[in-house]
Amino acid sequence: MDHLQAMTRDVLHPAGYDLVSRSRFALHVGLPLAARRIALSPRPLLSILLTFLIAQLSPLDAAPVKVGGFGLFGNAELRSSLRLLEIEEGELDAQKIDDAAFLLLTRLTQNGYLDAQVSATYRTADEEEHTASWSAPFEPKIPEGVVATELRFQIDEGTLYYYQDVTIDGLVSLPVEEAKSYIIPDTSLYSRKKDRSYSPNILSNHQKQLTAALVAIGRTDAKVTASSIELDKATGAVNVTFQVSEGPLYKITQAEAHYLREENLVETKEIPQGAIYTRTWVEDQTRAIRNEAYRLGYPDTKVSNRVIKATPEENTVSVHIRFEVRRGPKVTLTGVEHKGATNTHLPLLDRKTDLTPGEPLDITKAEAARRRLSRLGIFERIDLSYQADGTGQRKAIFDYKPGERIKAQLLLGYGSYEQFRAGLLARRENLFGRAHTLSFEAIRSIKSTSGRLDYTVPELLGESIDGTFEINFLDRQELYFDREERGVSVGLFRRFPQLLTDVGIDYALERKASSDPKFNEEFGLQEANIGSLSLRATRSNIDDILYPKSGYEISGVVRYADESLGGESSFLKPELGFAYHKRLGDRWLFHLGTKAAQITYPEGGRAKIPDNEFYLVGGENSVRGYRRGEAVPLAEEGKPTRVEAYALINLELEYPIFDRLNIVLFTDAARVWERTDTTDVYEDLASVGLGFRYNTIVGPVRLEYGHNIDPRPEDPRGTVHLSIGFPF
Repeated sequence: MDHLQAMTRDVLHPAGYDLVSRSRFALHVGLPLAARRIALSPRPLLSILLTFLIAQLSPLDAAPVKVGGFGLFGNAELRSSLRLLEIEEGELDAQKIDDAAFLLLTRLTQNGYLDAQVSATYRTADEEEHTASWSAPFEPKIPEGVVATELRFQIDEGTLYYYQDVTIDGLVSLPVEEAKSYIIPDTSLYSRKKDRSYSPNILSNHQKQLTAALVAIGRTDAKVTASSIELDKATGAVNVTFQVSEGPLYKITQAEAHYLREENLVETKEIPQGAIYTRTWVEDQTRAIRNEAYRLGYPDTKVSNRVIKATPEENTVSVHIRFEVRRGPKVTLTGVEHKGATNTHLPLLDRKTDLTPGEPLDITKAEAARRRLSRLGIFERIDLSYQADGTGQRKAIFDYKPGERIKAQLLLGYGSYEQFRAGLLARRENLFGRAHTLSFEAIRSIKSTSGRLDYTVPELLGESIDGTFEINFLDRQELYFDREERGVSVGLFRRFPQLLTDVGIDYALERKASSDPKFNEEFGLQEANIGSLSLRATRSNIDDILYPKSGYEISGVVRYADESLGGESSFLKPELGFAYHKRLGDRWLFHLGTKAAQITYPEGGRAKIPDNEFYLVGGENSVRGYRRGEAVPLAEEGKPTRVEAYALINLELEYPIFDRLNIVLFTDAARVWERTDTTDVYEDLASVGLGFRYNTIVGPVRLEYGHNIDPRPEDPRGTVHLSIGFPF
């Protein structure tokens, strides 16, 4: 739990002081953007700096109101919270000064600084300086009629109170360690005092959380009290003993649904018994009954429930529960109306809704239609309502708020190989009113220049098959050659949500060239036109695409190039990848990644393939003891050779040491091949390493060192990588 979310007035709010009558604001507490999004890369750091500069140069300072004594980011956070008072507007009167002090003191005490003191120095129009100070319990200190021209708050946070030891007595149904995790988050190797801060309100919230956890497993009468609280005012250490009274286990022994019409029973349906009686079970049954009625055309269905009888039996309570269902009148859908979508092709919206007038009104279908419309990505909001259209008839009305049609974004980043990079991403949405999208991307780094123009057409073939057209270019200095690529491609893409699978096929015609090769031998062809057909598929159930912690992903690509497809080269490139992520216990994370790929070609075809088509192994997402493209077979004289096939495995164990900061142990191993006229040349390369990952909104920022286990004379002993994003 984020303790900054927990606000109360119990400690600071003595009788006689009514915050509502003294001010015009509502309390809302949370970390500011700068504090939530700290990251170790240029782009997030730039966001933090911009946020901080805006905070410093905002109208708040023009008031002028300042906050000091709580550290750089702490001051900025507290100063930001004062905007809730609209303190920069109008005069700095006594009411505003007292309200500001109340808010600052509340923020401090509710985060464990129970002895905090807030002092203020303010200057009035006669140039006289005055001082005031506040501590808990809060009392207004500024005389009525005072109007300040300058105001500075000084924070003396005092001792931070924190949980040192937590004891839970009387607990049976939950493991003690799991119960303690509701009080002191056990998610990192080392927890700071701030992560375990204590206040009466935080304590109350922890009691409620533990009680809710017991109720959720059927202990409806559970009670949690703090039987002992020991505070050390010198150190801030707090020892708390919680006393748990679980009560009996509630079980469903009889359940039925009564369907009523004008309060008369018309039908009864039995509901399977034997479940544990919890709020979740009741909500699930209510939802199932209601959705069944919706599908039959009863949009006004109301479902209530009541416990008919609760019978104690030793350590359990047998529950007889009844659901009372009032369906209301049956309704027919008479039509569908679209409002506000002035720039969108109406037949497209009708196809996406797929609702048939004349059928019973199924509002679950209508909601599914609204979700399909939202997936077009061209509307900021879609509201759905129904309008009477005669007795027992209604019309569905979709009310749209269009999104921005033109979007642009600056990109900043860093990678160990390409180093600093910057670029521009621009999108034009809803072209021709048909939800078409035109996107442009241009990126420049120390070692590469790339660009892409992409045109996407939803529902090009049927409802679920999208089409794409792309123009791209790339110039990059690879480790052993320079790459130049220009190309166009067209493709079709389909998603199968129920199978968690995406499938695509595309045709590409590209001009690829390589120069300045440093390999052991040169081929006759350094550039070529390549026409290829690719089939790709991905199945994934990972929980977080940016930072996966559970689930798996299987991906495969088969690319076929031939002269008959408009190119000069012929080859086949199958590639297969697999990733698996799993939590081990409460803290450890296990990650497994494997990849395998090979390029095959007809006899004599190798000389017609430019270096661009061979594989690059090594780098922050491969064998981390090497730079990008450095993990290659070596010829007898030690010169690098091209990689025609490889098999790669990555194993990782990750462990949290601070909030959002994890340590990772990894090992990478690869076998890389080059085929010759007489034999296959291959090398086995492996590295082990240690790294740190800081979780940000754009994925993990990774600082890792890979050490080569058995380096060749030409190999580095190891490599340091700084990058953004998960490796596989």
